[in-house]
Order: sequence, then structure tokens, then C-alpha cells
Amino acid sequence: MTKLSATIIKETLLLARDRAGLAMLFIMPVALVLIMTLLQDSTFKQLEEKNIPVLIINHDADTFGINIVDGLKNAAIFNVSDIKGITDSDLISQVEQGNYLIGIIIRGNSTNQIKQSIKKKIQSQFPVEEVGNLFKFDSANSGQPKIEIYFDPILKSSYKQSILGALKQFSAMVEAKLMFEIYSGLFEELIDVKLKPTDSFSNLVFFDEKYASDSNNSIIPNSVQHNVPAWTIFAMFFIVIPLASNIIKERQSGVSARLKTIPGSNFTTVAGKAITYFMVGLLQAVTMLIIGIWLLPVFGLPSLQIGNGGLALLLVTIAIILAATGYGILIGTIATSEQQSSIFGSVSVVILAAIGGVWVPQFMMSDLMVSLSNISPLSWGLNAYYDILLRNFGISEVIIYVSLLIGFFIVCVGIAAYYNKYRRVN
Repeated sequence: MTKLSATIIKETLLLARDRAGLAMLFIMPVALVLIMTLLQDSTFKQLEEKNIPVLIINHDADTFGINIVDGLKNAAIFNVSDIKGITDSDLISQVEQGNYLIGIIIRGNSTNQIKQSIKKKIQSQFPVEEVGNLFKFDSANSGQPKIEIYFDPILKSSYKQSILGALKQFSAMVEAKLMFEIYSGLFEELIDVKLKPTDSFSNLVFFDEKYASDSNNSIIPNSVQHNVPAWTIFAMFFIVIPLASNIIKERQSGVSARLKTIPGSNFTTVAGKAITYFMVGLLQAVTMLIIGIWLLPVFGLPSLQIGNGGLALLLVTIAIILAATGYGILIGTIATSEQQSSIFGSVSVVILAAIGGVWVPQFMMSDLMVSLSNISPLSWGLNAYYDILLRNFGISEVIIYVSLLIGFFIVCVGIAAYYNKYRRVN
């Protein structure tokens, strides 16, 4: 126990004197959480609120055009500007300059063209030899109504689909309304039956939107729920750099050889290092959670919601820290120089973070990258955090990730011990 406590004190003093290492372990992840969350939160808000700026010109000024404009204005996903007096070229120019993401021009006479198209379809349903021509057709209203849509070149495909889907929905509603009016007039003319006016045929189906999680769980996914756990894991895995560096320094300076002359197992020395950096990782996790809960709301961001999974969260955090500590011990044992361990450690952690969903969430990755992410211990930890924070899962649901992380720790320490023994023998 004396050797263990002495090792912990020694490692703590070395770490406390390494200001650059402390900045990398604490200041860097805090800055990354703030910056990345602020950057991504604007995207999340734009996607959630869908406040897409749209400029529209209505040349129709009749049922079709009016209903399209009103429908877009009433939809929560668009911020519609219906400026009077502007020309088509002005609209195109506004979109080109980036003042609006989408420009819409509803061509004139569209309502009459729709009515005539509907009448032609109705006429085709009746035999001419029996009923004759039911309607009078005007050549001036021939042709297909047209809505011209201009997109900003930087616009994402998802926005294009949003506006196209909305326009098709509103167009179908207007067509149904006009068709009912024409059929109503036809019934009255043919059989002297006047149809009663009815409400719109829209909203006949109710879409109940829910998150696929516990019905009592009010946690809503947002940029904070992704970035705080993601960068917490990234920070905890960065302890591999100072840990590996200290192991190599001791080996090169001869301290490691002198420590072996002290009574006690060499395992005690390794355990002392592991405990020290385990406490550092735990402090990192607590710091990041505090930032997510209390600091991020100061910047206008949502607060991190932990829910009822506190015990599961602690267990996953312990497993992640063990995995990071084991990886640091492995690198420090195998690397031959401090520079080698620093470069390999930092690069490997960044790569594991990239494929593990820290930089880009897995749902945005290709199938190949999603499959590749399964080999990253950072992905195991992040998926476990997601299950706890977003799905309100407990220990039993995340135990598979905990097992993988602890297994990774055991494998790393085992390889390090075998390699250390092999190097001593040879």
C-alpha cells in the first residue's frame, strides 16, 4: 500500500507540473464543447424550427395562388416574404445574392388552367354521345399551370425536398377544392341537386409524432445531448498522451528500473498510474457534465438532461476511463520515445473519434463507415451515453458496451504486460 500511495502521489505531482498536459486534458475539451455545440446548435435550430427564408411572387392572384401563399405563410417551416412590386428578375437576383434561400414564382392564370384541366378530365369520364359537352373550354386557359422555384446554390437537398413537398401538398389541397366546386356545379346542372358546402378535405389523417423512447421521457435530442458526451469521451481518451509520456520518461531516465528495486510487485506501480489517471478522467467527466448542465445555457443553448440514468451513466463513465487508461498504458509500453507516443497517441485517438461518431454523428455516416465505427471504443462509449441520455436506458441495456470497454482495457493491459515481459527477456 505504501508503494501504491507513493506512486499515486508521484503521478499526481508530475501531472500537476505539466501545465500543457493539464490544458490539453481540461481546457481543450471545454473549448471544443462550447465551439462545436454553438456551431451545431444553429444547424439544429434551423432544422428544428425550419425557419427557411422564402421570397414569393404570385402572378395568379386567384384561388390557386392565394392558397399556395397562405399555406406557406401558415407553415412553421418557412419564413415567407410576399413583397409587392418586385419583378421576376429581382426575385432571381435576391436568391443569387443569398438574401433568400428559395424564390417562388406562381405564373398567372394558373387557377383557370387548373379548372380547365379538371373539366377535361371530368368530361372524359362521360360518353359524349349521351351527355354531349358538359363544359365550355377556352383556348386562353389551355396549358399546364406552372410554379417556378429558384434555389440558392448552397441550399441542402433536405431543404429542397421540404419546399417541394409543401408545394405539392398545398397544390393537391387546392386541386381537391376546385374539383369539388366543379362537381358541385355539374350535379346541380344535371340533376338539380345542390351539394352542401363542406370543409376542406385536408387533415383527414392525424400524424402523431413521438420519440421512440419511454413515454415518460421528455428528453429531446439536440446539439448539447450529442456534443457533451462526445467530447467528454474524446477528452478522457486524450489522457493516453500524458500517461504514455510519463511511462516512457520513467523508462528512459532509469526511474522505472529504480522503482523495481523497491519491495512489492510491479503491478502496484502500474495500478498507481491507472488510479491517478482514472481520477483525472472522472474529474474530466464531472467537469463536462457541469458545463453541459449549467454553463451551456448561459450561451443560449439547451441544458444537458441526464434523466434517471445516473447509476448507468456512472458505470459507463468508469468503463470509458478504464479503456482510455488501458490504451495509454499500452502505448507507453510499446512506444520507444516520447515523441513517438505523443504522435501516435494523438493521431490514433483522433482517428478513433472520427470513425466513432464524435466528429460526425453515426446517422450521417455511410453504411461502410457505420460498420467501421463498431471497432472504435469511443463509439461504444458514445452509443452507451446515447442510450442513457436519449433513450432513458438503464444498466441492463448498456451492459454490452460496458463489457466491451472493460474487455478493451483488459486486452490493452494484457498486451502491455506481455510486451514488457518479452522486452525484459530479450
